[in-house]
Amino acid sequence: MDRAVWIILNKDFSLTLDGEIKNEKLTDKKFSPGEDIWTEELPRLGFSNEEIQKDYDDFIGDIITLFTEPLVDKVFINAKIGEESEYVNGKSPLLIRKIEEYSVDEIIE
Repeated sequence: MDRAVWIILNKDFSLTLDGEIKNEKLTDKKFSPGEDIWTEELPRLGFSNEEIQKDYDDFIGDIITLFTEPLVDKVFINAKIGEESEYVNGKSPLLIRKIEEYSVDEIIE
């Protein structure tokens, strides 16, 4: 099983994405806002500052929009480690950076 890790970020926030690459599709997506917190859904964080909350909600909305693009799997899968792709169809540009590729079988052995 092949997996990879990406960072999705804008000027204010970042999320880590770990996903399985299977049949040219990105599946079994896990998201982390940091630390050792992982979820299968985009994390909905709450902030006491309304402006920060709006900016974070816009960030999550931009990621949701990104994942509705027809070629989104290819953008993630075909990226080279360290390479950045920019997605500009949201409220703020998103950068997508592949940081690691690994095989679960290699780790188990």
